[in-house]
Amino acid sequence: MRDVLCLRAFRPVLATIAVFCLGAAPAAAQTLPEPRTWTVTPFLHTSLGMSDPAPENSIGLGVAVSYDWTTTLAFEGDIGHLVDVAGDDANIDWSVTTFSANAVYHFDTQYVTPYATFGLGLERSGFDVKNPDTLALYQDLSATEFVVNFGGGVKYAINDRWHVRADLRRFQANDVAPDYWRLYGGLTFKVR
Repeated sequence: MRDVLCLRAFRPVLATIAVFCLGAAPAAAQTLPEPRTWTVTPFLHTSLGMSDPAPENSIGLGVAVSYDWTTTLAFEGDIGHLVDVAGDDANIDWSVTTFSANAVYHFDTQYVTPYATFGLGLERSGFDVKNPDTLALYQDLSATEFVVNFGGGVKYAINDRWHVRADLRRFQANDVAPDYWRLYGGLTFKVR
């Protein structure tokens, strides 16, 4: 049920992206990234399949900065922040922040550019008990841990400078911090 509510929160964003894509001039062929260029992607995301001990999925914000080394290979740094994986529990706030360095491989196809990604980084699980009277009921799940992520996505060119991007990645931490899938959508722009 919580997954459905998280996805409903993204409906206005997805509708805006769809209108933006439909309003763009159709491209005859998808172009691969230009070598030696920088791109920035602010994105909205949600967690899916949050592992124990986290009880709920959450929505979040993030940004990715990429350097396209060749037309097919890019290196990316990204930061993602999930707002509250504790759900409706008024006694605690539990945020999850990831910092990762990733390799991105673009596939040469027509119309859209699919890509695969693999990365390493850190995951910060910030656990805060707001009511001291209930402190004994909760185990402190604050941790900073090593995390591996892998997944893929697609990019669609709106014009030479702007792309719409959708991505699904698995984040796997090494101990207490939760493991989860991250689904995100964002707008990528090329820095000139």
